[in-house]
Amino acid sequence: MSGSSDAAGVQSIRRAASVLRALAQRSQSGARMVDITRETGLIHATAHRILQGLIAEGLASQNPATRRYHLGPYVYELGLLAEPRLALSGVVEQSVDLLAERTGDTVFAAVRAGGDALCIRRKAGSFPIQAFTIDVGARIPLGVGCGGLAMLSALPEEEADSIMAANAPRLASFTSLEPQVLVRLVGEARVRGYAVNVSRAPGVVAVGVAVRGADGVLAGALSVAAIESRLPPERIEQVARLLRAEVRRIEKAQQPARKPEAEEE
Repeated sequence: MSGSSDAAGVQSIRRAASVLRALAQRSQSGARMVDITRETGLIHATAHRILQGLIAEGLASQNPATRRYHLGPYVYELGLLAEPRLALSGVVEQSVDLLAERTGDTVFAAVRAGGDALCIRRKAGSFPIQAFTIDVGARIPLGVGCGGLAMLSALPEEEADSIMAANAPRLASFTSLEPQVLVRLVGEARVRGYAVNVSRAPGVVAVGVAVRGADGVLAGALSVAAIESRLPPERIEQVARLLRAEVRRIEKAQQPARKPEAEEE
């Protein structure tokens, strides 16, 4: 009896989490019930019941005029509480600007959001032709962009495989990349130590390196994108070195200052 009760509890949590993710993907416009049921696979009655529970707890809200659902105010409060440990936005700005200056190309910073990557900063370099493949605030499946590819390669294989399997049905909406190609790119990135892929835009190449938080857990990634002619193999390695140097600086900046050892009496 206890085992079945635990399983039901886990299933309820997973369903509620899937509804929250569906709301997050439409954080600006709001989600219709049909959007939520399609993306979660839940039947209307179940999705409605979960939404009512989330609304009661402040985790979701509904616009009475449009009838669309949004993330609730308590999600924002939770985000503020989690920010000191998880947020990269306060420490990546300098690195993004510096990389854009040194490479002349477009630099992106993204954070992990479950099975997705969320772009938090973008900076164009001085080269006249720029690769604006992802907008700030865009949320895409891990692996679609080079930053997400770098994040997948930094995860344990079992976890990365699970995310890729879950995201496979969504890939076609974002990229022409086949799931089996994504698996290969992740494997190559693990061996290489950084990710390289042909980006969402034709003729664009990107290089990405994962970033870990103060607790050592995967937090996000930095990536550089440029037109293909600007990233031949020898320059890819050069850009990767620049990315790695900034990732080390970011990770070091997040470490708490060590207290001086007490003097012996």
